[in-house]
Amino acid sequence: MARVESRSNSTTKTSAAASTAPDRTGKRVGSMTRMPLEQFFQLQQTDGALIYDVRPGFVYAFGHVPGAVSWPKRAFASKLSQFEPAILAANRSGKPVVLYCTDAECPDSRTVAGWLTDRGLDVYVLEGGWAAWKEGDLPTE
Repeated sequence: MARVESRSNSTTKTSAAASTAPDRTGKRVGSMTRMPLEQFFQLQQTDGALIYDVRPGFVYAFGHVPGAVSWPKRAFASKLSQFEPAILAANRSGKPVVLYCTDAECPDSRTVAGWLTDRGLDVYVLEGGWAAWKEGDLPTE
């Protein structure tokens, strides 16, 4: 049985530019928001989020969140044109785009999120990453 402990019902903005305000060049800067596991689980169970696993591809193959798409940080540039249209559509429709990596100490999801927010996209980063998902005894693929 899956268990998800409720720690918080709110998300936390982690980007100083976590608004739709333009930067100095007049270009919109996206936002990066941390998402608690319990909120992510509810969205994942209802297909309510676009989910990207930014861990290396071989790690994704060992197990991942059901419905997550593999987009390793190292493949960011080569896969951007493939994934950006779906992210833009999700942003326009209000569907959260969630990134995760190995654990709370893994910087990859925050790095990729930063690259996406620089492009004017809004994204979430799963608090605790894959480790939190596994600790919650939640389903895997």
